[in-house]
Amino acid sequence: MTKKKKTLRKWLQKKFQMVIYHGNSYNVIRKFHFNRLGFILVSIATVTILFAILSVFVVYTPIKQLIPGYPDRETRILIYENAIRTDSLLAEIEIRDQYLKMITDMVFENVPIDQEYVVPVQNLTPEQIREFNNPAIARKKVEDKTSYSLSKNEAMPDLFPPIKGVVVSQYSPSKKHFGTDVASSGEEIISAVLSGTVIASDYTLDNGYTITIQHTLDLISVYKHVKSSFVKSGDLVETGQAIAVYGNSGENTSGPHLHFELWRKGLSLNPEDYIEFQ
Repeated sequence: MTKKKKTLRKWLQKKFQMVIYHGNSYNVIRKFHFNRLGFILVSIATVTILFAILSVFVVYTPIKQLIPGYPDRETRILIYENAIRTDSLLAEIEIRDQYLKMITDMVFENVPIDQEYVVPVQNLTPEQIREFNNPAIARKKVEDKTSYSLSKNEAMPDLFPPIKGVVVSQYSPSKKHFGTDVASSGEEIISAVLSGTVIASDYTLDNGYTITIQHTLDLISVYKHVKSSFVKSGDLVETGQAIAVYGNSGENTSGPHLHFELWRKGLSLNPEDYIEFQ
């Protein structure tokens, strides 16, 4: 074993000389003396330095975009945006699946029946039963008295304006527009109209960044198309607290504005009846 070590040491310490001559006169310009160990160490150090320099160029300069398979800046932005859209689409699909399941249950009579509103057969006359089961007789249409809006006479607390601006689209439940669109100039802050708890703060493909806050007296406020949100689900907010930045997010919008909704007891309210936006 000792003999092998001596042989290896002797092999590493064997000296060499490299001479550089002048091309025409063959005069000696420079001589280099080295052994195998020094040559190996210098080679390793040179490779390491070159690798470090190359790594710096690849990481901190646009040269990395020349590497096959490495995405450029536009591609990375597109990948990020597609990831957000994919997440939003998955959420939309889940909501629609729940909606379709509810419709399917209704069609196949899987919805629990409230016995309080069921009319016993024994309370119907034979004529009524025959008319009901006779396909030749048109069934009487019952007027749908469902209302999507709440009366203005309901008592309401004083509400803080979410933003000051111009109303560009008014509340119109007949057109399924259950809120007020307010446009403002510049980058404005969106404020909470009343103290409460944030029950949702998320992003959807249609409405962009949307915030929903539950207040007292069964009141709910909704803020859609904001540029960014300062709050998350579960946060407690105070009246007039900044909760978002005014902007233009989501596909269901034609320009910067705040779509603001008020709901109470499951029915919508006209925000202009309770808030001065201008």
